[in-house]
Amino acid sequence: MLDFMRRHAQSWMIKAALGAVVVVFIFWGIWTPRGERERELAIIGNYSLTVAEARNYYQNLLDQYRSLYGSQFNEEMAKKLGLKERAVKDLINKALLLQEARRLGLTVTAEEIQTAIESYPAFQKDGHFDKNTYLRTLQRMRLTAKEFESNQAQMLLISKIHNLITAGAKVADKEVWDNYRHNFEKINLEVIFVNPDDFQDISFSAAEVQEYFTKHKEDFKIPARVKIRYLLFDPKDYQKQVQITYPEIENYYQNNLEKFTQPRRLKVRHILIKTDFKDPEVSAKDRQKAESIREEAQKGKDFAELAKKYSDDPGTKNQGGDLGYISRGQVIPEFEAAIFSLKAGEISKVIQTPYGYHIAKVDEIQEQQVEPLAKVKEKIQKMLQERKARELAYDQADEAYARGMKDGKLDNFAQEKNLSLKETELFSAQDKTDLNPKLIDSALALNTGDISPVLRLGDTLAILQVVQKEEARNPELKEVEDKVVQALKKKKQKEKALAKAKDILEKIKKGAEGKALAAQEKLKIEETGFFERAGAPPKMEFSEELRKAIFTLLPQNPYAPNPLLLNDQYVILRLKEVKEVDQKQFQEHKENFRQALLREKQELILSAWLEERLEEAKAKGWFKMKKEIGDVL
Repeated sequence: MLDFMRRHAQSWMIKAALGAVVVVFIFWGIWTPRGERERELAIIGNYSLTVAEARNYYQNLLDQYRSLYGSQFNEEMAKKLGLKERAVKDLINKALLLQEARRLGLTVTAEEIQTAIESYPAFQKDGHFDKNTYLRTLQRMRLTAKEFESNQAQMLLISKIHNLITAGAKVADKEVWDNYRHNFEKINLEVIFVNPDDFQDISFSAAEVQEYFTKHKEDFKIPARVKIRYLLFDPKDYQKQVQITYPEIENYYQNNLEKFTQPRRLKVRHILIKTDFKDPEVSAKDRQKAESIREEAQKGKDFAELAKKYSDDPGTKNQGGDLGYISRGQVIPEFEAAIFSLKAGEISKVIQTPYGYHIAKVDEIQEQQVEPLAKVKEKIQKMLQERKARELAYDQADEAYARGMKDGKLDNFAQEKNLSLKETELFSAQDKTDLNPKLIDSALALNTGDISPVLRLGDTLAILQVVQKEEARNPELKEVEDKVVQALKKKKQKEKALAKAKDILEKIKKGAEGKALAAQEKLKIEETGFFERAGAPPKMEFSEELRKAIFTLLPQNPYAPNPLLLNDQYVILRLKEVKEVDQKQFQEHKENFRQALLREKQELILSAWLEERLEEAKAKGWFKMKKEIGDVL
């Protein structure tokens, strides 16, 4: 099944891939003992935001960005994005929304919570909510039903107040068209590049170096460094302690038969003839074409060769229309009903779906099969052993944290349990180490002697203690003089390049021809080629400044108002050509685009409302930050 879906992920047939509910909890990925929970970060009305909540939420944000950017994401990027401040702001906003919902008397019924839970695909079996699946999923997430349902109640309450606040947002037809056209018309830019590296005639005095260093000390700050001891709890190390009995294996098998059942499935090929159902004449002609191809297949022509010759489905055409094995629920209803009525070797009648007309052939039928316990016994045993090993690792990690907090160190517990207490040298966020990024972030957020909560590093758990910390400091000039000199040189090169770019742009605005000036100054000039205005120009680093500049370019005013710094070069942008949007395409996407604009308006309304409520809370003394964000995150 998985192989089938991987191979045909781009085909029109698949209406859903592997589904799972992603539920974000404030306490996901980290355990929080009572002592941590009681440290307050902020007071919002009658709600106390704890340091632990903020740390956990911040850790989740870091994990999300790491999953997006991989090794490119680091502490410096997190700092530039303001993720610490965002984490706290998100939690404050959540508190403001919940308090307003309760002030207005909004409630969530047990039926609403149940309906929301039953709608999650992860809790369903054969398309319907299954309580056993629900409870097993929560167990894997180390949550009780009560905790999960409480979280759902909060989410539903926030959704209600969100809808109430943003109910007035509307988007007119003209607004949809103007925004769509400006976003999706295709444009071609002419770009003149002014490279700072071409300006090598740079000189400066020792006094200038000192002055630059004095003004930019923060840029040369020596980052904080820490030395830590840490314990790792890898579930693999606990597997030898686990014994799985035959009754346990049998019980799991009987309670999870669906996992060992292969449903009835068909090996299918198809031929798709796309059509335009809005044009009856075209549709009738295409149906006749499909009927004609079906007749050829019925007369014995090789179906795979017919698919290669006629099919309009790019995902399967070159494979002779091969869709692989299909079970019920994987394809659209019209197609499913037709193919599951066929016997092996039979060819369907012409099938009409929203995609066009299809002819299908069933090559093979595999009836439902249940794998016998004897065949899957070892697989179940291994899975249960791994599950129990994880639980042992989790339990010992919790125990280690509690003991560490009591003793003020991890050494005693490590010695008693014969665990390896690892120790590092001093390191900073910029140093290359073999340590997990989450371990590094947590270590740098703590002070000397502090013990971290239990951290989840993939499948492995960890606890660390900071044994030495060197705070970030401003260095003396002699420590970083080479870096300061290089930075000052680059600054002066950029100043010269910017002055040159401004001079060229001013001459162009007075009537000079851009290409001629570029040739005269020996500057590179290129065209981007056509791209959608809302997209990124090919081979150019995208930025908010570039996006804004592109949206100002008009045929009557083709030049960007100022040179932009992109990829460490200054660029002068000129709108050279415009291709209008396709009206037919606009009509197809009009409502989806309207909804996107509506969501954008709603977010602006919500953001303004939250800012207003926060200012009101500050004015009335209902809001107070108890600690500095930088001191605890």
